[in-house]
Amino acid sequence: MKRIILAASALLAVAAASSAMADSVNGASATGTAGVTIFTPITVTQTQGLDFGAVTSGQNGTVSIAQASGARTVTGGVGAVAVNVGKAGAFAVNGQSNAAINVVVGSTFTGFGANITGTTLAANLPVVLTGTSATFNVGGTLNIPNNTPAGAYTGSYTVAVNYP
Repeated sequence: MKRIILAASALLAVAAASSAMADSVNGASATGTAGVTIFTPITVTQTQGLDFGAVTSGQNGTVSIAQASGARTVTGGVGAVAVNVGKAGAFAVNGQSNAAINVVVGSTFTGFGANITGTTLAANLPVVLTGTSATFNVGGTLNIPNNTPAGAYTGSYTVAVNYP
């Protein structure tokens, strides 16, 4: 009986050794690597508000600010008042050095009231940061309805910047 137990133990030892040898001969292992690149968070700041200046309202008309030059034009029943000629809006972007960026300027204004509507127009939208920064201007056109009441009106538009 002792011989049977010893023989069985020997067979188990040979089977275990054979299995271990088969694993080391037929299998393989490796260590993988992983990485991450951390970018500086993007910031976008309005450095100058878009100002359509002072105008008068008679009949329907428009007031526009050129995005690149900041020059103002009026059409229709809107008259220009020289005391405030307006200026283009300006934005500064900061982020990862020399990184590609996407800039999206909302196409319409909200919140003016008095049925004033308008559209934006952006100039020289950057696609790559120069060093860690970039700038761009925003202009646009407002549609001033017939006999809009005198007052100071404000509206807003969106600007979004991200890494692609």
